[in-house]
Amino acid sequence: MTGLSELNNGVLAELVIPDTYIVKYKANVDIRGRTKHEEDVDSWARLSSRRGILDKFDVPGLQGYVAEISLLELANLTACDLIDYVEKDTIVRTTAVAADPALAKRYMTTQYNAPWGLGRISHTAPNQRDYDYSDSAGKDIFVYVVDTGIRLSHDDFGGRAVWGANFIASSPNSDQDGHGTHVAGIIAGQTYGVAKKATVVAVKVLGDTGSGSMSGLLQGINWAAADAKQRGVAGKAVINMSLSGAYTQSVNDAVKAAMDAGITVVAAAGNKDEDVSGWLPGSAATAITVGAIDMDDQRANFSNWGTAVDIFAPGVRIPSAYNGSDTDSAWLSGTSMASPHVSGLAAYFIAREGLSGSAVRKRILSVGNQGIGDRKGGADLIAYNAGA
Repeated sequence: MTGLSELNNGVLAELVIPDTYIVKYKANVDIRGRTKHEEDVDSWARLSSRRGILDKFDVPGLQGYVAEISLLELANLTACDLIDYVEKDTIVRTTAVAADPALAKRYMTTQYNAPWGLGRISHTAPNQRDYDYSDSAGKDIFVYVVDTGIRLSHDDFGGRAVWGANFIASSPNSDQDGHGTHVAGIIAGQTYGVAKKATVVAVKVLGDTGSGSMSGLLQGINWAAADAKQRGVAGKAVINMSLSGAYTQSVNDAVKAAMDAGITVVAAAGNKDEDVSGWLPGSAATAITVGAIDMDDQRANFSNWGTAVDIFAPGVRIPSAYNGSDTDSAWLSGTSMASPHVSGLAAYFIAREGLSGSAVRKRILSVGNQGIGDRKGGADLIAYNAGA
């Protein structure tokens, strides 16, 4: 096996969740072997007053579990022939920053004077304020918002927001932070959204302060993939992840498994002004990784960069729905705001052109506009809906 330290031992200590690990089985380990191994792990953990296995995951290409164990049990795991790798569980966070407070509550628009991000993705040049889009508008497409939750009752969703799952212990099935509602509004809001007829599904993996665990994110991705399969919409589904954390192989494996199942996965590049290769989920090769630009098509000064950035989208001073009330709105900046523009665009193309799986990614990347300033190795592509 690859062991622990080779995968994410370089992560900052402040991001590590103590004594908690993500464990992936090797391919073709049968259920009997897994059951016996998991019983052993729980037995070892009890001897050191740890909780043992906390959660399991089982999707094609990714079987394993999350466990709280001591260093002694960790040594047993790294020597086990059934195990492919073990990673430290770590903290993930939203990728949004507050915009100018003076802008926070003003400017509710019509689509004849749309948010600048919508104008940008429907024109070949910047500084266009009308949003031109097809009437299909993401109809019948499910977008899983893996985030802080969504204020389902917000007027901008018009009943098209539903609760999915919650992986934050002792946290209500609601958005206490506002980030997830803002992201969902950019995807599917009637005023602020790209795909105005899509359905957004709340998958809560980040808590009330916008942070969560890597294992919770892993559970959220796997739940979304399983739910899309159960609904029979895997080819008509998108997962948006407007968050970022230190690189782990397990989450990138989960992204690949979801993509292999026909789901389009879109990820924020992150806000560290660093090479995205050291961060997830933006480093996942199969995801559509999105950097942020400003109104002048310049890479936002916070946006991560590098060859893993597939496309850029508006991410500076973006208005959208917020969680304070059913009419609340806010202006935020970040790759968290860029990613949902592309998730909405994915839903838009799936509904309009009947695309699915890798064809969605190919379509988005084939029609992007060019002309980004200071992109630092990222693709010279700006998200575009191909002129409606």
